[in-house]
Amino acid sequence: MDNLSEDRHALAVLAHDIKAPLSAIIDLLIVIEKGYVKSPEKSVELISRAIKKAETVIKIVDDILDFSKLADKSLMKREKINIFATLKESINLMKPYSDSMGIKLKHCEFCMNEKFIFGNYTFLLRVFNNVIMNAIKYNKKNGEIFFNSYEDIKSIKKNIVIEIEDSGIGISENDLKKVFNIFERGENARKNMDGSIGLGLALVKQIVEDHDGKIEITSRLGAGTKVMLILPLLKEGE
Repeated sequence: MDNLSEDRHALAVLAHDIKAPLSAIIDLLIVIEKGYVKSPEKSVELISRAIKKAETVIKIVDDILDFSKLADKSLMKREKINIFATLKESINLMKPYSDSMGIKLKHCEFCMNEKFIFGNYTFLLRVFNNVIMNAIKYNKKNGEIFFNSYEDIKSIKKNIVIEIEDSGIGISENDLKKVFNIFERGENARKNMDGSIGLGLALVKQIVEDHDGKIEITSRLGAGTKVMLILPLLKEGE
């Protein structure tokens, strides 16, 4: 597929993902406006469904805005950051959601340590939030999420590798090749539609690369997924 065809495909997907919930909102409101619903309880139910659809549209717009911000490098204010503390904050933020889904976030022992990188706290927190959210969303019932970290001694630069591994439904080999594509969703993601338009991992990849890092994903369908975030450490004294 050439670039023009890819752009047209991406725009068609985006248009569909925005139009579908908006059309549903209009249909729900018309039913109420025309007086087809006599029960106040039923009207409240339909309004509640319309609100959820509107929230879906807001999520889509938020993803688009976040992605557009990455083009402006002036927004990427950098400072010395304890990357493990950032991960720990993300785990704490995600825990209520994981608890509600019955997913266990295994204790992150290395989060008590200190490893520093030069980066943007807000964007890196978004990276961890997104990866952990996916690990929860696409996990199995009573599933688990494991955290691991080590220094990459094979690289020329001193890198820290953070692994986030779930016991979930996994990604097919075909879908795995496309996980970083804009507006791309795998089969399992399409079955779990929640307002996502496939920008999540594209955002994550761009943020990590803007920090001179890399992201790698391995997965087996039905056997879980492992995300490896590789980021350059600050040298001692920096």
